[in-house]
Amino acid sequence: MKIKVVTDGSCDLPQELIKKHDIKVVPLHTFLNDKDSDLTPDEIIEKMNSGNTVKTSLVTPSEFEKAYSQILREYDGILSVHLSQKLSGTYNSAVVSARKFNDKIEVINSMSTSAALGAMVLKAVELSKTGNLKESAEKLREFSKKIETIFGIKVIDNLVKGGRVGPLVGRLTKMFGAKPVLRGIDGEIKLYKVTLGFKRVLREIVNFINNHKILDNRIVIAHIHAESDVEYIRAHTNVEIIVCEAGPTITVHGGYGLILVGFIGE
Repeated sequence: MKIKVVTDGSCDLPQELIKKHDIKVVPLHTFLNDKDSDLTPDEIIEKMNSGNTVKTSLVTPSEFEKAYSQILREYDGILSVHLSQKLSGTYNSAVVSARKFNDKIEVINSMSTSAALGAMVLKAVELSKTGNLKESAEKLREFSKKIETIFGIKVIDNLVKGGRVGPLVGRLTKMFGAKPVLRGIDGEIKLYKVTLGFKRVLREIVNFINNHKILDNRIVIAHIHAESDVEYIRAHTNVEIIVCEAGPTITVHGGYGLILVGFIGE
C-alpha cells in the first residue's frame, strides 16, 4: 500500500522535515477575540500581551473528510496521528470522518501533543514505508503507551484558563513564585515537580532525559524563544535532538519561554 501520514496543527516538527516526508498537517483554528484568525506564534504573543483573548479550537470532521478525500485520490491508505483525546476533540473528529472511508484510514491517539506528537509522527513516517496499514497502526498504538512529554513553562495562566492543568497548580506557582515542571501522563498534563528558578526546571528536564531509555536515542524539542535553554539541554545530554519553534496551538497555551521535550521510551 501507498500510505500517507496526516497529523494536526498541534504537532511540532521543523518545516523541512514536514516537507521532506510530505506530511499532511490539518491546522487547528486560532481565534482572536472570538474571530477565526491566522496568527503566527509571535503575533499570538503580541496580541495576548496587549490584553486580547486568543483561543484554539479543534479540527472539524468535515475538514478531515475533505483532507482525506483529496489524499485518497493518490494514496491507498492513511495513518492519521493526533494530539491526545483528553486535550482536544480533534482525535474524535478524525475518527468520525475516517469511518466514511472503508478501513482505508487508521486514526491514532498519540496520548501527547507538540514535540511528543512530532516524535510519533516521525515514527509513523518510518512505519508507513512498510506498506502495511494495519500493522503500522498497531505498532503506533503500542508506541503511544511509551510516549514521554516533559516541559517547563514560565507563564502558566493560559494552561489553567484552558483547563489543561488544574487551578491548584496555578495557585501554588503564584503563591511561591515557583516554576512548574509538567509532564504528559496518560494523555493529560500533570504537575511533575515545582522548582525555584527556571535553571532548576532545565536540570529536572535533563535528569528526566538522562534517566530514560529512548527509542532511536532521539528527542524532539519545541520551544518559544528559548534557544539558550535548548542549548543547555543539548550540552547536558547525549541524544539526537530535533529542534523547532512551537507552532500557534502550543504558543496559545504555553506562552513565551516554553520549552517542551518529547520522545518515545523503549
